[in-house]
Amino acid sequence: MNVTANCSEACPNCTETGEIPPYYRLTSPNLLLAAIVHCYVVFALGSLGNSVALWCVVTCNKTKPAVKLLLYTVFLPLLLLCLVTRPLVAHIITAILTCDVVSFNSSLKYVLGIVYSTLAQMELLAIAAVSFFRMKALWSPQVHILRLRVAVAVVVSIGFFAVLTTLGVTMPKLLGYQIDRQVWRGINVLYFLLSTMVPVLVTVTCYALIILAMRRNQCRLASNQHTSNVHRVDATRSMLAVCITNLLLSFPHSVFHLLEDPSFNLDATFHILFSTHFIVDPIVFVGFNQSFRHRVVERVRAGVTWMTQCCSWTSPISNIHSSSVTETTDQKSSVTVSSDLKPWITVSSDQKSSVTETAEQKSSVTDHHHRL
Repeated sequence: MNVTANCSEACPNCTETGEIPPYYRLTSPNLLLAAIVHCYVVFALGSLGNSVALWCVVTCNKTKPAVKLLLYTVFLPLLLLCLVTRPLVAHIITAILTCDVVSFNSSLKYVLGIVYSTLAQMELLAIAAVSFFRMKALWSPQVHILRLRVAVAVVVSIGFFAVLTTLGVTMPKLLGYQIDRQVWRGINVLYFLLSTMVPVLVTVTCYALIILAMRRNQCRLASNQHTSNVHRVDATRSMLAVCITNLLLSFPHSVFHLLEDPSFNLDATFHILFSTHFIVDPIVFVGFNQSFRHRVVERVRAGVTWMTQCCSWTSPISNIHSSSVTETTDQKSSVTVSSDLKPWITVSSDQKSSVTETAEQKSSVTDHHHRL
């Protein structure tokens, strides 16, 4: 692969479609290589981690269906982001690195932008919704009970809002409308305020109130340690960990999109930081929930035991082979023993010889009698 990001000179892959814009091509090749490797790492580890998180939510009998639906809206977009968008992002970055203008200017890039923006918004909005309903449940558990129909309405609203805002930003470009630069910047600022900044701020505020509620209810929970209370604390703790990771990894990404004319080096760096939470979120969600963590560990141990047993199945086969070899050896020894019975035949020959000798003696006696 021709590792060069400077396409200002003649590019063998350049066609009538034009050149790669300077915003992309004036980038450190090492940073682009790191971004490609990071995409495939997120593809592998993120897909596995989010699949495990979804399995924990699906198989948990203590989580209410309404809460499960909201959690699906958190981890299913993350799983799709890892499975679908990361290989496509790696493909486009490779096109920038190798000055492949045809691949860079393909319609795949625009489809990727729509899918990526929609799924990323849905994940952040779903985390904000989970934190909001968790906060309400802790402050007034007897009044605010999340119903399934409410959860369905929230999920549908999240999906509709994410698709609408994404298309509202991308469609003018796709249709070829000429928009003033300042107007376009204002649209982008409004979009990222609504899609990333506001959900993160709502999540942080809700979990600040959740921490206060947990401190207020700490004495009551200590005196009434039912399983439901313990499960509620574990669920709150796991989602609080997800909130912290989003604050550390998503908030800088939100601030970056509010900057004016950032370089693509900053763009690649902040998006690497942002996409890292595709891996971290499911890990902290499962790791900080005691019930989920134990179930995953049990499954891993069962899998290791099963693999060990599969490997140990070869030993009985070797024992069978060894026993057959032993039986064959025993048969050979029995043949040898049978051959050892030949002295008996020799003894019979000796008896014949003795009979012969007796006959000779009789003949000699007869001869002697005739002589007399």
